Amino acid sequence: MIATQSNALVGLSLKTRSPRAERKAVAPRRGARVVTASAEADVLRWVLAAPTCYALASVNEYLTHRYFQHCEFNKNETMQKIYCMVKGVDKAPKIRGGYHIEHHAETLDDMSLKTDAKWLESDPAKCLEDSKYRGTAFEYDVTGMMLIQMLPTSIPVLSLMGFAFPTQLVLICATVLAHGLVWNSLHPAMHGLEEIPVREGLPSLWLAALRQTKYYDWLYKNHQGHHIMSGVVNYNVCCPGVDHLVGTYVSPEEWLPKAKLPKDAEDRPKYNAGEYKRRIEERVAAEETVMA
Repeated sequence: MIATQSNALVGLSLKTRSPRAERKAVAPRRGARVVTASAEADVLRWVLAAPTCYALASVNEYLTHRYFQHCEFNKNETMQKIYCMVKGVDKAPKIRGGYHIEHHAETLDDMSLKTDAKWLESDPAKCLEDSKYRGTAFEYDVTGMMLIQMLPTSIPVLSLMGFAFPTQLVLICATVLAHGLVWNSLHPAMHGLEEIPVREGLPSLWLAALRQTKYYDWLYKNHQGHHIMSGVVNYNVCCPGVDHLVGTYVSPEEWLPKAKLPKDAEDRPKYNAGEYKRRIEERVAAEETVMA
């Protein structure tokens, strides 16, 4: 009987897997898991790209506005020591802030600019004469400086997130482009300056439709508070965020009671592009009429 059973088993193809074959069978499944994990990481990386770039723009905007434009670098010993260490010099230079202080002196609490004869004859006003937009616009040279400024802070962060260098440059350029477009559509017109044409800077009219949105209303009020509170709060203009983290944000409920609004300020359009030029022309015409 045993012999019969043994003979019956002859010819059966009994396939058994060796340990090596089993490892080969498992390998594709492990590879699939690796591919899935990599895809998930890519998705997460790109999901976080936009808020990360916004945060980087907020930090750079805050630091530039506060420590360069408002010249607080001149009062900050820590920053001056870092500058001297990096540059290998004994004394840090005194920065002027690109005439931003003069811009504040020229701005009334309703965001219009002074056009009276006494102000226009003052030294601060004369400092702004070389700037067509009186220090309010991101012309192409300023946009270029913003791009260079973003590189030292953005590249390390985006590298840690796993982005390749060419992709980093695309993200940084896109961030600077978006920031500049928002700035130019918001800032010059709110102070009554001309619209920015494409030949001089990122066009202000490309995002002009957003001036009617709650987002721009929020930005407008945030910046108006910055001016009314003498430029010591609300340093973020286009990318609010850092002010809230470091305690330099002031709400409209706090700054509005301190506003000294000119007569008929409530009737002034928020984005009164060309207002400054018209007022200057009206003043000149009135003077010519008197002299005639």
